[in-house]
Amino acid sequence: MKSLLWQAGRGRFVLFCVLAVLQGLAPAAAIAASGVLVAGLPDDPEQATLGLALFGAALLTGTVLSAVLDHEAAVLDGGFARIVHETVAHAALRTDVAHLVADRTTRELGALAEFERVDGFVGTASALKELLRQRATGTGAAVVLATFAWWAPIVMFLGWRGLSFGVRKWLDHGMTLGAQQGETALRRARYLRGLAVDSPAAKEIRVFGLAGWLVPLYRDAYLNALEVVWQGRKLGMRTVFAATGGVLAAHLVVLTAIAQSTTSPAEIVVYAQAVLTTSALGYVFGAEIPLARARKVAELARSIARSLAPAPPEPRTAADSIRLTNVHFGYAGTPVLKGLDLEVPKGQSLAIVGENGAGKSTLVHLLAGIHRPDSGEITMPGRVSAIVQRFTRFELSLRDNIAFGGEGAEQALERAGGLGLLEDLPHGWATVLSSSHPRGRDLSGGQWQKVALARALRAVDAGAEVLVMDEPSANLDVLAEEELFARFSELAGETTTILVSHRLASVKHADRIIVIADGRVAEDGTHAELMALQGKYAAMYSVQAERFAEAGHA
Repeated sequence: MKSLLWQAGRGRFVLFCVLAVLQGLAPAAAIAASGVLVAGLPDDPEQATLGLALFGAALLTGTVLSAVLDHEAAVLDGGFARIVHETVAHAALRTDVAHLVADRTTRELGALAEFERVDGFVGTASALKELLRQRATGTGAAVVLATFAWWAPIVMFLGWRGLSFGVRKWLDHGMTLGAQQGETALRRARYLRGLAVDSPAAKEIRVFGLAGWLVPLYRDAYLNALEVVWQGRKLGMRTVFAATGGVLAAHLVVLTAIAQSTTSPAEIVVYAQAVLTTSALGYVFGAEIPLARARKVAELARSIARSLAPAPPEPRTAADSIRLTNVHFGYAGTPVLKGLDLEVPKGQSLAIVGENGAGKSTLVHLLAGIHRPDSGEITMPGRVSAIVQRFTRFELSLRDNIAFGGEGAEQALERAGGLGLLEDLPHGWATVLSSSHPRGRDLSGGQWQKVALARALRAVDAGAEVLVMDEPSANLDVLAEEELFARFSELAGETTTILVSHRLASVKHADRIIVIADGRVAEDGTHAELMALQGKYAAMYSVQAERFAEAGHA
């Protein structure tokens, strides 16, 4: 945790700690000044005035330092949150997707999200300030109390630290349980809640009348998760009660000694305040709970960064063609590709077809570098641009959704056939593509498809040598689809283009078509050649043609 705050700003962090200690010493100075004040009453007005002035100066200093520290804490809190996010983001973006979706990583990311939901990682520096201030206050009080008897601050310290130990064990156990529940049960409970209130799931819940089923399911999941936490918090309460008795005994011993050994009102005032102020040496609830949470956050961030190994560099070669040699790949032990061989010359338009589950999208992910093969070799000639089935719908402006701060958004959207959607956007290119934004607007599925295609085409314009499209026409109507594939054919000769589609009437325009079956290339040729072969492709094409014919007669 401290290392992350240090990264947020070294000089600022050091100054912050020094000022927090000085603020914490102000109450001890005020205790000493109160003794001077009381000792001067009523016979020594000058001493009383001096004591009053010192008392006021101590309070004023503490107030000024508090205002300065509040500002510094806010800055450091923002820096801490930024470092946590950067640590996780850098680790996630440099690794393979396979590592990112591993069980351990998923659990740790879920726990981190649960902690962020509580305070957004912005209470760390504020809590540290409070802890440093309290510790400095307690230390100052102990020094004052030592002028009464050397053993008195030791007794108070042991009493408060015993209580602190018991409370910390109790809360740390609950914190661990909370993280575990954030990874599993609580995450499921929040998912169920989202089904009821988040679009689009909420629409189907209402259409099918599932509220009576969903609400009890959410309630039970949430209560079951909390029950584990509640049961865990009961553990260690005996230690807390015993430690509380120890603190009471320490107060009784020291205060009794002060009452029996001092006669001066000034000494009684000073030492009694010092005894009570040593409470700052104990458990600081307003600080240590957020700090325990911050330590867990830092631990999770470092663990994620360590476990997400950097992905090996993508293979590059001077050859123009794409080449896959004896490629094997599977998910969780289930093989999908089984020794696939394929070569695609530069500038060729290749269509990949096959039944559902044959491995078409898996092959696309391997070509795009999203996954790495379990064995075999993949050689790519250069940068890859891709549009995948589940592309991201960024809650950014239309321009940034395509160019991400760069140039070329207009040309790319025109090539994707999407300039017409500007007519529906109230702020043109600056419109945020989300209705959750006050100046935003949602797009239809087909409109989003054109934005995603424009994003991929813009990457081609920026130098990508391979364009991979996985079901790019899934949300387009027939006319828009025809327009898209007319552009698709124009790309041949300039860019190596790979297309995956279920609509075989469209893929027939490609230079070459391959059929994936049983994890390998089962058929390979042009549309005419594959139809003449009367194999899998011809059978699939004939079935689709019959359906279109029946729809036309209807």
